[in-house]
Amino acid sequence: MPGVSVTSFQTGRLWVRVFSYITLVAVLIGIGAAHVPWMIGNPWSTCSVAGSHLGCVLTFHLFEVPLVTVNILIIWYGLRRFAPTTLRRYAALLTMTVAANLAFFTLETNLLFDSLRRDAPLWESMGLGVIALLLVSGSALGGYIRLKLEGIGQEAEKQR
Repeated sequence: MPGVSVTSFQTGRLWVRVFSYITLVAVLIGIGAAHVPWMIGNPWSTCSVAGSHLGCVLTFHLFEVPLVTVNILIIWYGLRRFAPTTLRRYAALLTMTVAANLAFFTLETNLLFDSLRRDAPLWESMGLGVIALLLVSGSALGGYIRLKLEGIGQEAEKQR
């Protein structure tokens, strides 16, 4: 945006960078939590109660891989492409990411309820709870940053 002041853009850039790094850490935690137990021979019990173990695992990947990809996109865009001219585009991507993460949160919460119902191991319930908290708190932070960026955009419009 041509009319964005340097100070407000720098504030926005700081928020975007912080959000990008927090999201990167959360993505790494989520991928690790999903795959490390399987790698060490103690896989999640979620798919052990399903009719088809392979079908269950593939369905998880069908749902979760696109959502993780959306988060990787917002990380990349925030660290590499964020500029005054791309502020509105980033804000639109951030809105999409918040919505995607709230959908992801819904899945993780449902899995948490299921793990509690079937008395899954404590580490599974705790892992699901941590991932759900990361998703909902990241969504709240993303929403807050989206509002900050909206203010920067409005300031730029007034300066024109």
